[in-house]
Formats: sequence, structure tokens, C-alpha cells
Amino acid sequence: MHELKTHIWAMALIRRARSAGAFAYVRHHGDDDAGAVLIKTMKDNKTAMLWVPERDENYTRIWVTSTPEPCPDEDIEEIIKTRLTRDPDLWVIEIEDSKGRHFLLDDETRSVDL
Repeated sequence: MHELKTHIWAMALIRRARSAGAFAYVRHHGDDDAGAVLIKTMKDNKTAMLWVPERDENYTRIWVTSTPEPCPDEDIEEIIKTRLTRDPDLWVIEIEDSKGRHFLLDDETRSVDL
């Protein structure tokens, strides 16, 4: 199975978020070809969620949250700091959106209640 190189996928996600009116940027630049990606989403109220990749039973990448509900930004930052210590090839993309969208779905029309 072939997947896009990480830097291409990351730039496409950022472009998608920006074109929808969100502010998105690379917080930490990992390995261009195969680095894993964490997506931090923030809403106006300064709560955040962290989306992490996993594989389903068919080895398809799916996105899950690291916490069941939005939590204070400081808690998410601690998770990111720990993950970066273990994996320097990791990418971190931050998306600030008033609707709480993460832009990981093809048809993202819903808001996430942050």
C-alpha cells in the first residue's frame, strides 16, 4: 500500500483548513517522508483536542482523539511534549478554528464541541 509522503499530506491538510477559514500551521516539522502526524485542534475557548493516527483491522489509517473530551490546552501540550521526546520524526500540526473542525474527513460539515 502506498501513502503520500508526510510533507505532502501535511501541506494539503493545512491548505484545506486555511481555505475553509481556519488558521493552520506546522508546529513541529518531522521526517518528510514517513513521520507520524499529530493534529492539535483549538477552539476560541482555549480548550483543545489532539487527533492521533491509528490503523484499523484493514490497516487503513483512522484518526482518534487522545482524550474522550476537549481538555485544557496545557494538558494537550504535555501529551505533545512527551510524544516528541520519544519520536523526533513526529509532525505536529495545529489548527485553530472557531467551529472546532479538524479537516481530517473528506466531507467535514460538522463542528466538534470543544
